[in-house]
Amino acid sequence: MKQLAAILLVFIVTGFSLPKEKGLIEYNEQRELTWNDYKARPNKASSFKALTASRISFSANSEGKLLKLNLQNYFEPHASWTKTDKNKELLEHERLHFHISELFARKLRRQILQTKFKSSGQRLMNEVSKMYEEHMHELTQCQRRYDRETDHSIQVDKQEEWDFKIKSELLTLKQFTNPSIEIELK
Repeated sequence: MKQLAAILLVFIVTGFSLPKEKGLIEYNEQRELTWNDYKARPNKASSFKALTASRISFSANSEGKLLKLNLQNYFEPHASWTKTDKNKELLEHERLHFHISELFARKLRRQILQTKFKSSGQRLMNEVSKMYEEHMHELTQCQRRYDRETDHSIQVDKQEEWDFKIKSELLTLKQFTNPSIEIELK
């Protein structure tokens, strides 16, 4: 099957993707983002103090009776920026945007792995693509709600609630960390 390509840009960037672009940082629980990872020139016209761009890359190919999917969460340094590298609370807020993207990548992996597909070929890809689009829509809504409720890191109590909630959910979905998924075709 051919790889699919499309990009949706909101506060985060998500999309079907071709092979990994140079400079992207794969999600890794052992490596937290630092302000040094934010390489884009700040948008001086923006009222925001920072922007975190991430992408959930989705690629697929088939080998005989096996469909191999890869759903990887990436941070995009050259699309991410900050106006300050001194604000630790803001950095924690921006890091959680990346964690939220990973949460939705895991939710999607779980749904795909737990679905008993009755179709194959293009119909199967259409089903998986629809799941992907639904999760990306929910991710966008979640990212917006996160920014709104925390007032972009200013509401400390809400920031702590979100941090606990997202990290707890990531732990609950730990078994869906592997970006590689295989589906046996009919």
